[in-house]
Amino acid sequence: MSLNRAVLALGAVAVVGVATVGASAAYAHHQGKPVPNAAVTVGSTWTQIKPFCYNGGKVITVKQLAACNATIEKKLTSGDVPTITVSSANANFSINLDQIAADNSWWAKYQGGVLVNTTKDTYAGPLSATTVLTSTSQQTGAATVGTSGPVLVSEGSGGLTSAGGPIYGEWLFQLKVKGS
Repeated sequence: MSLNRAVLALGAVAVVGVATVGASAAYAHHQGKPVPNAAVTVGSTWTQIKPFCYNGGKVITVKQLAACNATIEKKLTSGDVPTITVSSANANFSINLDQIAADNSWWAKYQGGVLVNTTKDTYAGPLSATTVLTSTSQQTGAATVGTSGPVLVSEGSGGLTSAGGPIYGEWLFQLKVKGS
């Protein structure tokens, strides 16, 4: 008798589980295409970052890109940028991009140049914080390691090719040394 009850209970759980998955899939499909996120990992800590510029999976138009660039400037000036803290300038970090964004290629740059070349991999790392934090004086050529620096992650190939290319989304974060 108890074996039959256990089998019936397991069957009921399976039916409820299938119904829940089916309803969730229908709901998720109805909500539109998911928005990809970037995750920045430092040691065992990761921070998820939403795109500040995204066009529902479609190519961002020239007009939208101009607005995105203006937003970058405002965010950097106001300090309204997600901050990723590293223990020292010698620390490493990594960038993970959701697969739906990585399928369109992505790359990352900092004020001094390219941090991650165009790739379709979802993961890039370990990346050196020193690379992002080092600036070179145009007057003297001397290199200085600072305490913070912005990183821009772009979905698409535009900007790193001579012909430019499509941009689908952009994420921005500030890398900062702890205690600075």
